[in-house]
Amino acid sequence: MTTATLSREATDELANAAEFVKIIETKRHRIEPRFEKFHAGLQRGIADASEQEIALYRPQLSALGDEIDNCLNNIQGAQKVLERLQGDRAVLDAAFDRVEAMVRSVADARKHMTGMATRSREIEAEVVRALADMKKSTVAAEADLGALQSQVKFLARQAREFDAEATKLDQAARKAFDRKDQKTLTDSRNQLIDLLSLREFASDMRHRVEKFRKTYPDLDRERKAEAQWMLDDIERAEDIAHRIDKLGRELVALGQVPREEKKAATPKFGQAEVQRVLLTFGLPASDSGKRTKALKIVVECPVDQWPRELGKLYGTKESELKGRMGDVRKLAFVKPLMLIDI
Repeated sequence: MTTATLSREATDELANAAEFVKIIETKRHRIEPRFEKFHAGLQRGIADASEQEIALYRPQLSALGDEIDNCLNNIQGAQKVLERLQGDRAVLDAAFDRVEAMVRSVADARKHMTGMATRSREIEAEVVRALADMKKSTVAAEADLGALQSQVKFLARQAREFDAEATKLDQAARKAFDRKDQKTLTDSRNQLIDLLSLREFASDMRHRVEKFRKTYPDLDRERKAEAQWMLDDIERAEDIAHRIDKLGRELVALGQVPREEKKAATPKFGQAEVQRVLLTFGLPASDSGKRTKALKIVVECPVDQWPRELGKLYGTKESELKGRMGDVRKLAFVKPLMLIDI
């Protein structure tokens, strides 16, 4: 049997089914590439936590959902027509291949359209959750930002106060040094060093602000600017801390207030004392000429140099005389000389 022998009603049904299939295929070819584009865009927006990308693709995919529903309605209509054709033995005998091709085309279109409808619902649920998470993140960012701004504001105020105080302490310390006022110099120096707590405070705040920026990488332009302003304030505080540290180092370099040293009175040595020194060293004391020279050595030279100079005078090894230095130092009139040498 051929289609030419079919009834007019059956021929119309075949034509009607073919028109349905043509409409479905046309819509499918229009819908599928746009769906994949908008779906992929939404996935990127969710992955990047980008409200802007979500706002771009979400309404497009939503509008496409209406076209998918419309196409599914066409598919239902085509299925009903094809069911009637499949129930007509004459049609199957005359046009089985045509009916088969249309049934397969409609089934494949239905599979893809229902799949896109399901994926559209699923990604919409993901969008809702992602936006809720982003909203929570925004609230948390606002709370953290507010706390940081308060702390940085306190840091900036403290830095200004410490800067002024450091200048006063530096001036007071230098005047104290000129006046030889050791107590004021020491107190000013210690107070200046205490101000270096600003350095640790500034370092801690920089770490917190940098951590804030890493925790919330997708801040809007306004919040990013506020974070940068905080870093600018921290940098100014760090500069002030560096200046305070420099002043402190300069004051430490001044050292102690110089004292007027009283010259120790040179002990009076006579022939008797020199004679005892010579005898303790094991040197002859009978030669009055050498004894006079020995007196000059003992009076003018430090105690530790006696073995060398007396050794030269008497032609004795320095090492031998050094071996007797312990006994020489024990002499009552030599002990004061040891203190003077120190």
